[in-house]
Amino acid sequence: MATIDFKQIAAAALSRANVLVPQWLPGGKYEGHEYKVLNPLRVDRKPGSFLINIITGLWGDFAAGAKGGDLISLYAYLHGLDQDVAAREVAAICGIDIPEDKPKLRQKPDLKVVKTPWKPILPAPADAGLPPVAHYARGKPQKVWTYYDANKAINGFVYRFETSDGGKETLPVCFCEHAETGNREWRWLSFPEPRPLYGLDRLAAHPDKPVLLVEGEKCADVAIELLPELVIVSWPGGGKAVSKADWLPLYGRNVFAWADCDAQHEKLSKEEKALGIDPLSKPLLEENEQPGMKAMLEIGALLVAADAKTKFRLVDIPQPGEKTSGWDIADAVAEGMDADALKAFIRNLRKPSAETPKSKSTQQPPAGRGWEDLLLEKKGELVACLANVFDILRNDDNWQGVLAYNEFAYQVVKLKPPPYDGGKIGEWDEQDDVQTAMWITRKYSFAPSSALTASAAEAIAKFNGFNPVQDYIKSQKHDGIERLDSWLSDYMGVPKTQYTMLVGRRFMIGMIARPMEPGVKFDYCLVLEGNQGLKKSSALRILGGDHYGDTDLDLQSKDSMSALRGKWVYEISELGSLARSESSRQKSFLSRQVDEFRPTYGRREIRCPRQGVFTGTCNEWEWNKDPTGGRRFWPIECKSEVDTEGLAQVRDQLIAEAYIAWQKGERYWPTTEEQREIFDPEQLKRTAADTYVDMLHNWVGEQYKDFSLADAAIECLKLDASKLTRDVQTRIGHALRQLGCTRIEKRTHVIRYWYKPPEKNGASSTSGNANGGGNASISF
Repeated sequence: MATIDFKQIAAAALSRANVLVPQWLPGGKYEGHEYKVLNPLRVDRKPGSFLINIITGLWGDFAAGAKGGDLISLYAYLHGLDQDVAAREVAAICGIDIPEDKPKLRQKPDLKVVKTPWKPILPAPADAGLPPVAHYARGKPQKVWTYYDANKAINGFVYRFETSDGGKETLPVCFCEHAETGNREWRWLSFPEPRPLYGLDRLAAHPDKPVLLVEGEKCADVAIELLPELVIVSWPGGGKAVSKADWLPLYGRNVFAWADCDAQHEKLSKEEKALGIDPLSKPLLEENEQPGMKAMLEIGALLVAADAKTKFRLVDIPQPGEKTSGWDIADAVAEGMDADALKAFIRNLRKPSAETPKSKSTQQPPAGRGWEDLLLEKKGELVACLANVFDILRNDDNWQGVLAYNEFAYQVVKLKPPPYDGGKIGEWDEQDDVQTAMWITRKYSFAPSSALTASAAEAIAKFNGFNPVQDYIKSQKHDGIERLDSWLSDYMGVPKTQYTMLVGRRFMIGMIARPMEPGVKFDYCLVLEGNQGLKKSSALRILGGDHYGDTDLDLQSKDSMSALRGKWVYEISELGSLARSESSRQKSFLSRQVDEFRPTYGRREIRCPRQGVFTGTCNEWEWNKDPTGGRRFWPIECKSEVDTEGLAQVRDQLIAEAYIAWQKGERYWPTTEEQREIFDPEQLKRTAADTYVDMLHNWVGEQYKDFSLADAAIECLKLDASKLTRDVQTRIGHALRQLGCTRIEKRTHVIRYWYKPPEKNGASSTSGNANGGGNASISF
């Protein structure tokens, strides 16, 4: 049994009595050094008999005959605890560590019943009224944070006060109901466990956005103002209250965690304290033991263990001691970080350590006992349950460093051969489930199913996630030579024009954005045109490296989506089914940011935010079926053989330069003006020929006033009004757009939409481009 220093704990609590007593017994009043309050353990309608002296710690309820000599006994009385348990809890509140007794194996912990008549109501009803303006002891708060639920109803508030010694104190407020009287009012009480997160309304409003998890409401508010691309979330109570929060809303989400950068030192021993050793002379705690990082690691372990689909990654904060202890995102902004700098900082993620982070449920047992002693048994035999399989694969020396999760390919992989006969590195598959289940059976004498083995392996692997493409991108160092604007003309046999310079630059930056921000919108496809034998596909293979793919895609089948996993550059050879598909299906496929499908032999459907870019090769000229031009296709005509050797030599430098441009926030999509003036003419050249364009060309050139689609159909095309079907009208409208006309809304009787002819200084060039002419309208 560990020795409990009751005097030390009582003295520490007494030094904070003016804070602790009102927290434990809200609603009282001070009369000198005495705090008078109603006794919540009995029907007490008049304050006066229940008194606590905040100087001596003496307390008593003279009406009930209860009394005590310190705040430990008061805490025990209020919560129905014995003195040992109460002392441990008060010590934890005061930040005093007491060595834990060795836990009894497989024994359910006793549930602590908090006896208080006030029960929080979450969310508060609409007629709850206003919360307190000030605290009866602390006065007016410096700041008040509102906790909303997913439907924007109020769960409660957290108030921050400045203490007399210049410190900070936060107190929660909930709307409560008295169990006996039925009275309802706002009370200074904590949220009931599990406590709601700060930001539930934002999580519900943006279910697909990445999440930035920070410690503290202040940090959350700072991030909310500068980072609208992320859902900012925190939790009440700080690092010591991780286990008390409800983390369910983050299950399955993409979470980036920014831990507080603490710099706490190892604690002094009793002997060192007696000798007067300076606490700052002790070494800094290891980073994983610093409160901020320790809390985030615990949260990550909880989330991934609860839902293997959760992606939890740590922002690479400075090491302990490099910043003032407690440095966080609010401090970063105060130092001058703007939105772009914050995004770049958050994108710089911490590489997973070789050791898997441990949640509280997988902590090593006390010294002198092995982890195997904690395996669950029934009648003396190990139970075939998920917890046992998880602990074996997590702790057995034979499995150390074997399992990892490839976050680019969304696959569980084996970095080292598993210990069973014939084990090999590579992707984890069904055979690994079976072989591992048999290995466990032979060594530990219980027979788990292959499904249990698969679930445990996936959960463990996700503690050790890595992204090989992100790692490759970050590892490249730029030599300072600019190549993004000219690589298409230097190595791909492409004339150097404003269009090819923009395409080359934007495509390479988009190629960086996709894996660095999985699921980011980049719905463009680089199309290399030209005769066979020009090595177009070889060039794309060089760009994609080990993560290149080139199969035909069936856009109607979800199964084909599995082929996109693990591919950075995906070539649609001869544009395959994509070019032959209906334009609506093309657009839907290319604009998709997340693929959802069930992998071959998979047990469930998965969501895979896209991390790759699409490319195509084509030997034809009029391959584009989209009469509007197909803005998602960026066609490039290769007029001579590709210099594959030269491209291979500069590939790393192209990636490095594009990464720098992406970090600076450079755009990787055309502006509206660039699309209209530079991209549209090139895309329209590849559109399949339509005789309506030729027939309308001269007539449109003669128009000076707005006209209707019926004018074009009847006056120019000489079509009978009865033949103006919806398909014919759509075809005419597309032809007018190709000729540079703009559709405008103008109500005149029954005609709603009219067409404005192109300006005369650009009409001939626009129509000429549509028929394969020059590009006089493009300004160089």
